[in-house]
Amino acid sequence: MQKRGIELVWPGKYDDGDPAEAARITLVPAERHGDPASENVLVHGDNLGAMTALLPAYEGTVDLVYIDPPFATNLRFFSQTNVGDGEIERDAYRDPGGNSMADYLSAMLPRLRLIHRLLAPEGKLFLHCDWRANALLRVVLDEIFGPESFRNEIAWRRAPNLGRQAASRQLGRVLDTIFVYSKRPGALFRGEAPRKSTPVALDRSGKPKGARWDELAQCFFTTAPRGDYTDKSIAELRTKNRVYDSSAGKVYIKYFLRKDDAGRWVKDQPVDTLWDDYDVRPLRHRPKGEEMGYDTQKPEGLLERIIGWATRPGDRVADFYAGSGTTLAVAEAMGRRWIGSDVGRPAIDIIRRRLLARPTPASFVLVTADNPNHSSDITIAPPAVEVALHREGEGLRLELTGLACAARPLRGRATALAWPEQIESWMVDWDFGDVLAPSFVAHRAAGGTSALTTPTMPRTQAGRIAKVVVHTVYGDTATRIVPLTEAR
Repeated sequence: MQKRGIELVWPGKYDDGDPAEAARITLVPAERHGDPASENVLVHGDNLGAMTALLPAYEGTVDLVYIDPPFATNLRFFSQTNVGDGEIERDAYRDPGGNSMADYLSAMLPRLRLIHRLLAPEGKLFLHCDWRANALLRVVLDEIFGPESFRNEIAWRRAPNLGRQAASRQLGRVLDTIFVYSKRPGALFRGEAPRKSTPVALDRSGKPKGARWDELAQCFFTTAPRGDYTDKSIAELRTKNRVYDSSAGKVYIKYFLRKDDAGRWVKDQPVDTLWDDYDVRPLRHRPKGEEMGYDTQKPEGLLERIIGWATRPGDRVADFYAGSGTTLAVAEAMGRRWIGSDVGRPAIDIIRRRLLARPTPASFVLVTADNPNHSSDITIAPPAVEVALHREGEGLRLELTGLACAARPLRGRATALAWPEQIESWMVDWDFGDVLAPSFVAHRAAGGTSALTTPTMPRTQAGRIAKVVVHTVYGDTATRIVPLTEAR
């Protein structure tokens, strides 16, 4: 009798038709930022159609896929933008899986199959989920990748046990699950094995307790017994200044301490499958500037560990539930190529801002479906922007002079926003062709408004027309074509 693996079956799993083929779309470049030769791609559209459209060019080329899909909650999630002493709230996405787990699994199955096809032979998948669906997703992943390709089940502490949760009559649900699979069983992890940093207690003088000073290394170290190290291993460690000989003649292994970015003495240790250390602390304990106002945003430290472990510089990383863009921002900072997609307009606005606001703005192409209908926001009336063209000697300058945009309710503020406060960002392509390629981008500053005037552009570098695109805090987009031929 032929041996068969375990299969999870649910109503609708074997319905006729291929949902991926039914969702196939044509991707059309909408914006190009930075280096036109960049391989980074951001897709605004449903990821089922997006991944299907990406297959011809990217099948078998992605080294790491991290996804943080809906958790089968059937809840609505939002993005928040602070404006003055109030807040704009926009629909980010609705988790579709709470009413029917069969519908949830039917949505996840074709997407996971596409991810398997997109992964390189040595590629890895990190799937982020929680208690609602992790048991079922594990079985589905075994079916697609094979149980022999399972590598780890990581428990990440996403929150402390506080408030109403701590006061309830059940144990606090503070852990998320991250499943790790490789496309090929036993495929090596391309990066460095992750390590965690544990703060060391200090004595009254500020010296790490139980530590000694090493003159050669110019840092403190702690020791541990040699354990099962062989004499040959000890001899090798001596060449690396890793052996301490006590006055009693016993041999110990040195573990050097270091100062972290916060100025604390820490001890680096190998990471196990429980991730609750400082380096992957929840978003609420991360630097304030990392907060993007997106309900389900994950901390950069978590993605730094994953990307650093699974990839090398130059590898390709993908996130098909990109959300606030943490995966893409970290991949960019770590020198990886990337692909991202999200169906939500708020996500695309946040990701664009996050990538272009970097000290060195990211280069990428934003593509959309040929007939997109992505935004869940309702536009009461199309916005309109007024632009003035100024001639200054041998240069040109554009100025925003007005914005007519239907207002939305504000949380925590009764007064309406002035039109400059409604601008989230605006861009200018001084030589517009078929695809927007802006050379000027301005985002709303912490004070609530953005610069309303461009720097002067030499006439010799401007084309026949300029295109101005304004994104509002409500999620609207206003465009204006400005003829430049008269200015010449």
